[in-house]
Amino acid sequence: MTRRRSRTPAQPDQPFRLTLLGGWELHANGESVAMSSNGQRLLAFLALRGRTQRDYVAGVLWPESDDQSALANLRTTLWRVRQRIQGAVISTPHEIELAPLVSLDIDGLVAAGRYLVHQDSTDSPNDCAEIGRDLARHEPLLPGWYDDWVLTERERLQQLQVHALEVAAERLVQSRHLASALEIAQAATQVEPFRETAHCAVVKVLLQQANPAQAVRHYQRYERLLDRELGIEPSNHLRDLVRPVLARARS
Repeated sequence: MTRRRSRTPAQPDQPFRLTLLGGWELHANGESVAMSSNGQRLLAFLALRGRTQRDYVAGVLWPESDDQSALANLRTTLWRVRQRIQGAVISTPHEIELAPLVSLDIDGLVAAGRYLVHQDSTDSPNDCAEIGRDLARHEPLLPGWYDDWVLTERERLQQLQVHALEVAAERLVQSRHLASALEIAQAATQVEPFRETAHCAVVKVLLQQANPAQAVRHYQRYERLLDRELGIEPSNHLRDLVRPVLARARS
């Protein structure tokens, strides 16, 4: 139904720059381009899904319309987009995609995340930390958009982002770069505040740093967050990390 396209990094001669992280924004040759809501949704969908069948795009973007009306909406939107930015969209009678002339900020997030997940652990810890810091600076995908396809893609990108940060933190611990490891692990908890593995990474680094009191305080803040927002408790695995510290404090 859909095929994800492998994109190359942005090149200097790419005249269109589409930003989706932190909000939708389009630039053509350095100038901001205004776009209708339907046009924004179409370009965002193509950026996230790659080359896709026209009828599938129409069905997703106009789910409450019948097939013919949805396709008519797609044709109208596509015509209006082309009036604003010629050459940014490629279409055939059956498929539609963004042209290689369009660079995407999400490509940077994906490239950094995959690099950290798959990089050789012998790579420079400083490089690992710097890429982790850059990855942590990426904002959420299209905040304020609540379409199901946006929520799915936002979750996918966040999972890649936070997993890569956890991997980077673990490798920095192994190389004894504990200050950088703590910074990266804390960034992971900011990307996904409820993700326990990210909080485990923070607690482990603090214990490695011989900061047991801070480790316990971090655990307790996370415990309160889960109770207040979700009505659940941390897992035994996380509790086991701080249990020796608490036992020593009681004794």
